[in-house]
Formats: sequence, C-alpha cells, structure tokens
Amino acid sequence: MDLDRVIRTFVLAEQLEVHANQPERPVDVELVSWIGGDYRRLFLRVQGEQSTRRSGGGEMQGDVLYGRFIAPYWSVVAGARVDTRLRKDVVSVDGENPSNGRRAPSARSTRGMIAVGFVGLAPGWFELEPTLLVSDKGDVSLDLQSSFDLLLTQRLIVQPWVEINAAVQAVPEIGVGSGLNDVEVGARMRYEIRRKFAPYLGVSLLRRTGVTAATTHNLGERRSVGTIMAGLRIWR
Repeated sequence: MDLDRVIRTFVLAEQLEVHANQPERPVDVELVSWIGGDYRRLFLRVQGEQSTRRSGGGEMQGDVLYGRFIAPYWSVVAGARVDTRLRKDVVSVDGENPSNGRRAPSARSTRGMIAVGFVGLAPGWFELEPTLLVSDKGDVSLDLQSSFDLLLTQRLIVQPWVEINAAVQAVPEIGVGSGLNDVEVGARMRYEIRRKFAPYLGVSLLRRTGVTAATTHNLGERRSVGTIMAGLRIWR
C-alpha cells in the first residue's frame, strides 16, 4: 500500500502567548501545519509578534516548504520565506550621524528568501530545524531551532528550546550584522488538560551580539531581553 495515497493534515498552534513582563505586552504567534503523506508533505509555517500597547513595531515571517522523507525521523525541506519587519523609530547604526556611510534600518522592510533545510529528530529525541536562507538580493543567513520534550508526568511537560540566527553578510536595512546575530534560550512548561489543549508558562532570554546588538540598542531596545510568557498550545 502506498502510504502517500493517504492524505492527512495537521495544524499546531505551538505558541499563542503574551509576553507578560514586556512594556508593550506583545503577543507572539507560531503556527505550523502540513498536508500530505508519510513521504511527501507541504508545510506552512507562520510566526509573528505584535505590540498590544501601540501601533507599529512588530514582525511577521511565513514559510511555504515542500518536504521529502529521506531517512527515519528526517525530511529535507525547500521552499520560500517572506520576512516583514516594522519599526516605529529609525536611526542610523551609529546613532546620530546618518552620513557615516552606514544605512539605517528601514521603518518597514520585506524580504523574500529561498529556504533549504531539514526537519527531524536527533539522537536523544531533540527536534532540530536547521534552515539555510538566500534572499532575493543574494544575502545568506542561517537559523537553527532545537527543542526537547521532558515529561515530568504524563501531562506535565517541560520543553527547553534554543534558537540561533547568523548571517554571512550584513543587511543594514533590517538591522542585521554579519556573523552571529542572536541566541535565544528558554523553556515552557505546559499542562495537557487534553492532548490537544495545553496552557503553559515560560521564560526566555534573548542575547543579541555584534552589529545587530548595536543597531537594536540605538533603536532603544536592549541587547539582552528576559521574557516571562503565558499562552496556549493547541493542535488538531
């Protein structure tokens, strides 16, 4: 029997959360869905953040990816990503001197990118998602996400995670420098009232580095940001 003839769908709201200790009380959403069989799938991923205290400021990222099974627990994925960022306040990277040759981040920027990567489980049941991105202007960047479900009981689960972003070239228009841009680590603890419905609490620490840190600092944002979040995880 060809298992790919059985078409299934899956939708996961991995994050529907508010960042409780941030002044602008941003809401963060991450949705992952796919349609297909065991060997071939079409993935749709959407992630965004928006302030609830003011208009302007925020970001949205969407992926459409074709996935092909290549080994037990591993698929290769390829497709496109659209990354949109909104900033309310704009200054140059060096703060007050716009004639220093460096371009300031744009108030609104949108990039289209080709995305190639893998989705799978590493030994120890760590979920890994490394993705290589090439923008429509040839800029190359890499993001890596990893998480792990630690079962304290059958319903109480701690999920530590890490996300790393790096770039080969600087892209001043969006406030990105070359090299390692930022590292974010955190953990969410959820209680599965039902398998498909789980409220959670979590904490995270984001650390920006290099030019990316300088740019965001001049925009009035901190280099290191600690967050306390509360949200829901839902799937069907």
